[in-house]
Amino acid sequence: MFPTQLITSKRWWQPRYTVLALIWLVYGCFYLNRLNFAPVIPLIIEDLKISHAQIGLISTFFFALYAAAQFPAGYLSDILGPKKIITLGGFISALANLLFSAGASFFHLVGAQSLNGLGQAGCWGPSVKLVNNWFPETERGRALGIYATCACIFTVLAYALAGYLGKTFGWRAAFWTVPIILLSVLLVYWVVVDDYPDRNSLRSFRSRPPEQDERSSGNRNKLIFMLSHKDVRMASIGFSCLSYIRYGILVWLPAYLYESYGLSVVTASLLAAVYPLAGLVASPVGGYLSDVAFGGRRKPLLLIALSFILLSTISLARADRLEWAMILIGGVGFFEQLIAPQFFALELDLLPPELAGTGAGFLEAGGHLGSMCAMFFSGLLVDVFGSYNPVFLVFANLAAAGIAVVLFVHESKPC
Repeated sequence: MFPTQLITSKRWWQPRYTVLALIWLVYGCFYLNRLNFAPVIPLIIEDLKISHAQIGLISTFFFALYAAAQFPAGYLSDILGPKKIITLGGFISALANLLFSAGASFFHLVGAQSLNGLGQAGCWGPSVKLVNNWFPETERGRALGIYATCACIFTVLAYALAGYLGKTFGWRAAFWTVPIILLSVLLVYWVVVDDYPDRNSLRSFRSRPPEQDERSSGNRNKLIFMLSHKDVRMASIGFSCLSYIRYGILVWLPAYLYESYGLSVVTASLLAAVYPLAGLVASPVGGYLSDVAFGGRRKPLLLIALSFILLSTISLARADRLEWAMILIGGVGFFEQLIAPQFFALELDLLPPELAGTGAGFLEAGGHLGSMCAMFFSGLLVDVFGSYNPVFLVFANLAAAGIAVVLFVHESKPC
């Protein structure tokens, strides 16, 4: 299925680069169907007369299903292959967005976004499995860093497209356009990409001794193995803290700019793009620093970035000018996206290859328990205090907690 003969004639281009490019595009289109909600939050509030807390609950249910399905999606990608799981997840997400566009009540929106969370869970963990199948350990951090840039670009596209469609045609238009894009890209992905370089279940890149692989998995229950692995648990908690901050900002930033500075929906959506755009530089740089500058060690970079996020979010709670707030938001976005992919590189370092998908699903599930909490509690804090400053202070506390747990992670590579 994969046109190997056409590609191998160009030595500078390898089949794994094509796989990376296509999965980059697929996950980006998943983002179009995930973050189209954030820019039109003010329009939904005005149209359906629901509160910030209710909006938070809609996103909370999304992330509850998203987190709950992460481990099964990763586990199934280890058994059935990532290709099938990613394609199924994309189909479910597209269907959920179409259902959301017809929503007329709070409960209808909750149900549709819950289904969307289930579908969205089918991409990231299996994608990490796919990257692990196609790239050797020495390129792992950089491959994941490059892959993560799709979130940066497509978050901006999601904000701009949803903001424009919502302002011009009403908020519902933002939910029936993007599923068509996702389904079209999935068709190309299904035709071109294979799960493994040699189209079978054997890894081409062996990064760990066979005896360690056998010792780690065997016939033991995979979930029990993950829960009993202290370093994986600590990494999951740290990633949960980071995900709380990430999605608390991604979802609420357009509304924060709209309500705090009196910007229009379109302008607020465009300015909110500062946060994800920072990742265009940050994610590849993080991969390079992790693989090359730190010799494959992830922990030093995680600690440095979390420290900067801590200081920036404290300052953001005190910001009273739009210019200063945008600089700080861009800084948080840079350091958050500098390290987010490296949590998964750390997970791949800690686990044997046959648990790559399961481990990524476990890490992503733990991370999005934080995202789930961020949606509801951020909205609740805004309703109670009438300000976003308490939200930013919670982010600072989560950054401090992330530093604390990362300190307990024992890396396999020597210092």
